Amino acid sequence: MERKSLQPIYIQVAESLKLKIEEGYYQPGSKLPSENQLVDKLGVSRVTVRKALQQLADIGYTISEKGKGTFVAYRKLKHDFVSMAGFTQEQQGTGLKTDNKVINFEVIPCDADLASRLGIIEGSLVSHACRLRLINNEVVSYEEFYIPREILPELDEDVLSGSKFKYLKAQQIEMVKTHQKIKPIMPSEKIQQLLSITDIEPILMNESLNYLDEETPYEYSLVYYKASVYDFEITARLHP
Repeated sequence: MERKSLQPIYIQVAESLKLKIEEGYYQPGSKLPSENQLVDKLGVSRVTVRKALQQLADIGYTISEKGKGTFVAYRKLKHDFVSMAGFTQEQQGTGLKTDNKVINFEVIPCDADLASRLGIIEGSLVSHACRLRLINNEVVSYEEFYIPREILPELDEDVLSGSKFKYLKAQQIEMVKTHQKIKPIMPSEKIQQLLSITDIEPILMNESLNYLDEETPYEYSLVYYKASVYDFEITARLHP
């Protein structure tokens, strides 16, 4: 550490560890060196190390588990509910690895309720898909959606293993309007298993109807977010 620096030593220690976390030297979920190891390695006092670790915890970079040590925290994901970007596009530039795992895909006739939502005739064929969304191999959300086959007749499981947003753009389908209902819920047994959470951990559910134009819906979806890994945002756009 730079003893001649104007910054307190514990701040210098915290900044050094913070930089290593940001550069990936210490990965999310990994354990930091013990207090004793840091004291010996850095040549500083135990009080300095403790203050540095507290500084990292205060800014959300680490979490401590009693009797186990200090671990690098998973950085919360950002999601803007009114953004027109897809899941993969939202994470671009973050250095995070995104994946989609299709757990069910079928073409089915729609019932009266779904037909009413999508503005199509009851019994019309729709693609029904269920996908897990993963960040660095960890499931962060579960998505279930319905799209009329007449809009995307070639949609299949292989396509949905990639970016749905990118595929829609390639088919010249862009969302111009979305109607969403967002609410906290307690997870069902199915959602608990899919998101690897407990029955007392609340989640956020987003029910949305997405439109090709002001009058024509093309997708009805339900997305269940693992709230512990997300920061949710709403960006308001004001028109003159």
